[in-house]
Amino acid sequence: MRQLAVFVLVFALTCLSAGWTHAANEEVVKECECFATSLHHTTRGMSHWYDASDGFSAVTGVPYKDLGCKGCHVASCNDCHLKKTDDCLGFSLEMARQSETCLKCHAREKATLGMDKAAGTPGVHMGFLACADCHTAREVHGDGNCYDSMRAPGAMDAKCTNCHKPEGGEYTPVPASTSHKVHKDKLDCTACHVSNTMTCYNCHFGVLKETGKKSESFAAKAKDFLLLVKFEGRVTSGTLQTLVGPDNYPFVTYVPYFTHSIMPQGRKCEECHATDAVNVLAKGGRFAPGGMENGKLVFYKGVIPLVPDRLDWPFLEKKGKDWTVFAPDSGPMIQLGVYAEPLSDTDLKKMNTKQTYKQ
Repeated sequence: MRQLAVFVLVFALTCLSAGWTHAANEEVVKECECFATSLHHTTRGMSHWYDASDGFSAVTGVPYKDLGCKGCHVASCNDCHLKKTDDCLGFSLEMARQSETCLKCHAREKATLGMDKAAGTPGVHMGFLACADCHTAREVHGDGNCYDSMRAPGAMDAKCTNCHKPEGGEYTPVPASTSHKVHKDKLDCTACHVSNTMTCYNCHFGVLKETGKKSESFAAKAKDFLLLVKFEGRVTSGTLQTLVGPDNYPFVTYVPYFTHSIMPQGRKCEECHATDAVNVLAKGGRFAPGGMENGKLVFYKGVIPLVPDRLDWPFLEKKGKDWTVFAPDSGPMIQLGVYAEPLSDTDLKKMNTKQTYKQ
């Protein structure tokens, strides 16, 4: 807090000496004061779900405040705004607007971009939109409220319909297609337009404690399937994290999640309706979305509806340099995090019906 206060004071003096107006200066200082309560600074979202009664701390026995890997927070405005030149250090709005600045910390998004580029399937927004074009200064700097999660009401401003509107918007308007009419208010845009889920799969707490390196504690980066969850009653894109606690105790958390891999055209009907995964789950069966084949972790390629107690994800332990599947002594502890909801039997029944209408 002291570092932040000193920065605010120095920045205010810098603004005045640069000839900024008093009103503009007051606005910037107010944003800096709010920053101390922002999710970027507090990481309250991560601690809230980790320390929840059904969170991973129930498995590890280590509270969030004692984690060695908890340093994912922005200490001060310098982390995003500081610009170094040959002559001096300065405050830069340009630095904060560069996506590269965001990706220094948002490793999952950086991995997403890299995997999409390698696959030749970059998201439709890549190349002409920066993170700051969708995420507002209020989101980043905070507004004086301590939110428990980025999905808490009022925490976020970014949404597809800020630009894409049925009546026309700054970018491509939402067409009055049959699929949009049928799914209106039932599906979020991401359910059809996010290509797949991004997850850093199978974080092993024991390996993390032993090595102190997050990069060595998960088995793989997976981006083969799309997990569908419900959020505020609507089907949306999601992700999961399988984790392994002490004594190989299994844990899995499911959350709504926006993987920044956006397709301009939505999915075809048959990609969601009456698929193998949907058919098994709709009939009350169990579905295994992944496993080891020839020493490699592979996943189902397609849409996976969230039915928490009937999805059998593989859990892995590290032996030497290799990850191997182990059979847990019991089923995993399951968390529905970030307000995620499972799909209902009614949802599954609808999904298990073949659709033939045109997009």
